[in-house]
Amino acid sequence: MAKSARQLDGLTIVLFGSLGSGKSSTGNSILGSKPFKIASGTIPITTKVETEIAYRDDLAIRVIDTPGLQKSSDFSKLKDDIKRILRDHQTGNVTYALVIQVGRYTTEERQVIEDIFKKNKPFLKNTIIIFTNREELNDEENPADQTIDGWLQKNPSLLALIRTYKLKYRAFQNKRQLEAENNLQVRDLISAICEEDQPTSYCPVSDSKKKKQNLIYVSKELLGEKFGTYGTEFF
Repeated sequence: MAKSARQLDGLTIVLFGSLGSGKSSTGNSILGSKPFKIASGTIPITTKVETEIAYRDDLAIRVIDTPGLQKSSDFSKLKDDIKRILRDHQTGNVTYALVIQVGRYTTEERQVIEDIFKKNKPFLKNTIIIFTNREELNDEENPADQTIDGWLQKNPSLLALIRTYKLKYRAFQNKRQLEAENNLQVRDLISAICEEDQPTSYCPVSDSKKKKQNLIYVSKELLGEKFGTYGTEFF
């Protein structure tokens, strides 16, 4: 008897990115708790690969947090640890999440990330970008610049990366976040992973589009009523 979507073993999200990009904070947001240690500034707190698990919408989500990357060769060293964890936990549904902090995408970071993708394209075939610190966009004077798409227009190298590797992306706020708001952004992340071009086994619901919309998506109007512009930005 085939498994239904709600009987899946789970989804694994591997967080990677530069030092101080907000990987551990993002992992905590996804999990809905704070098992990963975080620090201000660029002092590395995560010095080894760590893994934690939580349940959301009846889906087991395993988050793998990794040390910050300072050069592309650092990623090569991480691959063996990641492969070992995936093997030990017999994880099948894996998404790699590149974490980039809004307003802090340096030339050095760009070079490291571009080099990683060039050398690890097959390994990173299921990758999404999570842009952290999205609250910084609220300070922009132009309303068009207060969205992640507006910010990306000012970062052509990131747009080129997204288009070259056909990457999906979402913006996260990890600070001063209400539980309901955090649940909203996590569900939106899962929805992005569950879009039609991904295998149906990635979804925490059945492959019925109607059922998926009922369980995962909330209408734009309802989000607007509940959370204002924050809610409608997901669309």
